[in-house]
Amino acid sequence: MEPLNVQHEGRTLRGTLHLPQEAPAPAVVLCHGFSGNRTEFGHTFVRLGRRLAERGVAAYRFDFAGGGESDGEYGDITVSDQVSQVLAVLDAVGAHSGVDADRLSLLGMSLGGLTASLAAAKRQVRSLALWAPAAIAVDAEVTKHRQAVIAEHGYDDFGGTPIFKRYADDAETIDAFADARGHTGPVLLAAGSEDNVFGPGVFDGYHDLYESQLEYHKLNGVGHGFETVPAREHLLELTEAFLLRHM
Repeated sequence: MEPLNVQHEGRTLRGTLHLPQEAPAPAVVLCHGFSGNRTEFGHTFVRLGRRLAERGVAAYRFDFAGGGESDGEYGDITVSDQVSQVLAVLDAVGAHSGVDADRLSLLGMSLGGLTASLAAAKRQVRSLALWAPAAIAVDAEVTKHRQAVIAEHGYDDFGGTPIFKRYADDAETIDAFADARGHTGPVLLAAGSEDNVFGPGVFDGYHDLYESQLEYHKLNGVGHGFETVPAREHLLELTEAFLLRHM
């Protein structure tokens, strides 16, 4: 592992690059979820990065602006800004001497999954892995309710993290599925059967969007965070195999 920081609009995004012994190597950029950081739940991003490096694939995990150790305030978060950060990260990772710039992929968890899907429509990548992507975060009805709460209280309290008007205003400009159109490579979609963030409408939207590109896995008995040891191990196995097939 080695540190790799990325400059974006006057902020330093701090991250860690897992490198295999042979270079230049294909690489995957890992995008964490809302209010998270570059280790992800149960250190799954660390574990995945190590496993991929052992198999000849580089992995870069970073903190979005305002999260983890990166510069910025988390209250300034917007989905569009996160997409812009991912594009800058792809450029920086592709420029690293240990990475093959023509063999880059993206992976995202929850809000990071939504972000990765939108970024993949703007920058062609080899493959796209989505863990419980939070398309609901820009859903029109959810955003309408959020705007009302923000108007009354100044912010929307989402599990102890405030969401401000800047985020909701940006969400109104995004269509999670139409704006993700353009990625032509294979897509892994994984979600828990008890996930209340990843509802039937979200699956239908991604199924209609990606059609034959899509490889879907439903992990039974777990929710949004894949909350059992077997489920998380299965998730890592599925993801590792998918990325190795499509690098």
